Amino acid sequence: MYFNKLKRAAAVLLAGTMVVSMAGCGKKNEANNNQSQEEATTSAKEESTGTNKSADYVDEEVELPDDFDNMIYPLEALMVESCSKGLPYFTENSEEGEEDSFWFSMAVLSSLMDNYVKDYSVDTDDQYLYLGEDTVNMYASSMYDSYGRGDMEFPELSEDNTYATYDEENEAYGFLRGDVGTLEPYITVCEEDGDDYVLMTELRDSETDEVEGAYQIIITKSSYDGEENAFAYSVKDFEILEEAGDEFDEDTEDMEETTELTDDENETTQETSDDTQETENISQDDALELAQDYYGSDAEYSYKGMVTVGDYKYYDFSVESESISSTDVLVSVSGQDVIGGVKNDDGSWSFDQ
Repeated sequence: MYFNKLKRAAAVLLAGTMVVSMAGCGKKNEANNNQSQEEATTSAKEESTGTNKSADYVDEEVELPDDFDNMIYPLEALMVESCSKGLPYFTENSEEGEEDSFWFSMAVLSSLMDNYVKDYSVDTDDQYLYLGEDTVNMYASSMYDSYGRGDMEFPELSEDNTYATYDEENEAYGFLRGDVGTLEPYITVCEEDGDDYVLMTELRDSETDEVEGAYQIIITKSSYDGEENAFAYSVKDFEILEEAGDEFDEDTEDMEETTELTDDENETTQETSDDTQETENISQDDALELAQDYYGSDAEYSYKGMVTVGDYKYYDFSVESESISSTDVLVSVSGQDVIGGVKNDDGSWSFDQ
């Protein structure tokens, strides 16, 4: 296993059943897989990126802890999981039926790290990334400190699981490849709390600059004891904030001033909240099913993000098929409208008649 220099790059959007059409996701060549361990370790040490305090995923006023840089990927994976699946953070006390929260986040992180970690015990197709036990344990430890400490086990992996599989012959886990599209993480607050760090993070749409989710994440020194570890920290707690700009709990009152919304932002948030209460929004999974019903299951679909047309919000899926002239299919958040069309160069839309 070796780690290339990590830089912020667009990687995974695992939406709905995780439509997989990621460019450049071909099989890794034999030369990469056969690089010697000694050469790999030397390369990783030489390419250490330090603290990355000026990275594009953090507010310029925020100072991150030393050796934080690679932790942006586990944080992003958990945020994408929460935004896309809406499942709670997985813990040793999670209830039955919440296993996808763990396996989905592992698939996201595997895809995010695909360009930087080479550790393939098998690579039988382009759909799954097969990783060795050490790498899988390292990934799980970075997102779930309780696993790194030995207090949590992997949840049961059912035979029909969409996001992960297990190759018994090669003793390797396979994780579904994907693409996050325009979703990007951003850190707005970082405060030291004893041995931990309390972060306020956002998941943003880079095209619209809309905040798709706001989160409080607590990280602590990693408990993973493998010989090589790409992550100096691990996630100890992950909390979804009900609205962007919500205050942290009482232990972080000193951050409230930093996270206050302006009057205009408060007004916009209230309007959005009022609109949401009028109708119960459908999930991204349901929206994908409606899109597939509209153009048929033979076409290829990929989630692009949320768009606003007129006064309404839509899930936007790209669609590809020889029999379809449209490039996109939009599904309203209420689930009442499904329309196909093409986005013009000026930002306007031309819809099917």
